[in-house]
Amino acid sequence: MRRTMVWLLLAVLAVAGYGVRAASAQESQPKATKAAKAGRWHGTIIRWDKDNSVLTVRKGNVDRQVHYTSSTKWTEGTKNIDMGLFKEGESDVICTGTFDEKGQLVADRIDLRPR
Repeated sequence: MRRTMVWLLLAVLAVAGYGVRAASAQESQPKATKAAKAGRWHGTIIRWDKDNSVLTVRKGNVDRQVHYTSSTKWTEGTKNIDMGLFKEGESDVICTGTFDEKGQLVADRIDLRPR
């Protein structure tokens, strides 16, 4: 019985030691940047600031700013279209992209939806 208790104690210490070692190894490694979180917003364009590349899209009573870049795809369904077809107060859009470190949605695709 005593021999079993000794082996059990050694097993518990070994597992605890491994856990402490694994935790300290994680802390010593530099933290990787967080993976960008995917985002989606569906609503109507109510304002368009072309100088700052920002759309304000309203869904219900909630407005959200959607940032776009030169690599943002402007689409209607599966086909690429000119961004000039998107109009303030008229265009129903689905914006997909990622949230940056400031929590702002940066669109990689803005899709024009039929009304």
